[in-house]
Amino acid sequence: MRETIIDADGHVVEPEGLFRERLAPGFRDLAPRMIEEQGRIAFRSGERTSFWVRARPDSLSAPRRKGEPSGGSKAAVGATDPAGRLADMEVDSIREAVLYPTYGLMIQGVQEPEAAAALCRAVNDWLAEYCAHDPARLHGMGVIPQGDPSAALAEARRCIEHLGFCGVWRRPERIPGTPSLHDPGYDSLWSLLEEAGRPLAIHPGLNGLVPCDDIRHRFDDDYASMHAAHFPVELMLALTELTGFGVLDRHPELRVALLEGGAAWAPPYLHRLDEHVEVFGLGRAPKLPPSEQFRRQCFVSVEEEEPGLGPMLDDYPETVMFASDYPHGDGVFPGSTQALLTSEVLDAKQKRRVLCDNARRCYGL
Repeated sequence: MRETIIDADGHVVEPEGLFRERLAPGFRDLAPRMIEEQGRIAFRSGERTSFWVRARPDSLSAPRRKGEPSGGSKAAVGATDPAGRLADMEVDSIREAVLYPTYGLMIQGVQEPEAAAALCRAVNDWLAEYCAHDPARLHGMGVIPQGDPSAALAEARRCIEHLGFCGVWRRPERIPGTPSLHDPGYDSLWSLLEEAGRPLAIHPGLNGLVPCDDIRHRFDDDYASMHAAHFPVELMLALTELTGFGVLDRHPELRVALLEGGAAWAPPYLHRLDEHVEVFGLGRAPKLPPSEQFRRQCFVSVEEEEPGLGPMLDDYPETVMFASDYPHGDGVFPGSTQALLTSEVLDAKQKRRVLCDNARRCYGL
């Protein structure tokens, strides 16, 4: 198993000087940056400031130790240094890693078209340089602008054809002033990804710079409560759009990864969506039941042997991938792969699918 583990969702943490060095002066104030005050951190972009979280400044790149809460460990050098990452991958027997940004999860609230595109280019160019250290083992996923389908298409084409990325990603939210995920304006992008054999990933993130006023109001800015609900709920909403409004019907070769919300939520929710097709007529009256669309085209990720994983794999054996979330504070290092490797619930075939084969199929590695 040592040579075949693939991390389907790891992260880099972009260095402080990235935006200053790669953005035109007029856009630099819109770049996300951390601010610190009395043992708390927040993020700022232009006039927008996020909620505050009690954490150390290096917490974005400090994975927790197994069995411990986040916030107590040291920052991992592999967050910004690819050689350090490869050394840490060896510790957890990970052969290849698919990489997503961290500050790149904070830029989608910027809606000025030229600035939004420039922010995406800056993140993607730096990530491409990081992955170039060992392109056989480090695979980048490009961030695309979220306010304009034509800009998203242009950056996706650049990421795939010029930067050599294995796919692109966007956030699930319907950010005010932006088109929906199921907007027909994105059809050219979905077609590009189909033709290139590259996936779309839906990756949530909670930082307060991307508008999330409803959940902040509901939970009074309590970070743990917001974090617990935000990820799986946003993935459910995205899956409803993709299956109910015809995106996967129209693009049956488009592969979609729904990341960082676990896996076991999917079967009961897919059953509910199938039921709503029959009882109410869901969205745009999909040709296939949502469960069959999911089985054909979708993937989810797990960081551990979560409850319900066995039955999930019985029903959807080719959809679940391992993800480390390294080096974020809710990820585990060392030992990110241990729970799945030693699982007594999963048989050898299921372990191989989760730890390697499904990610290879999703990302076309």
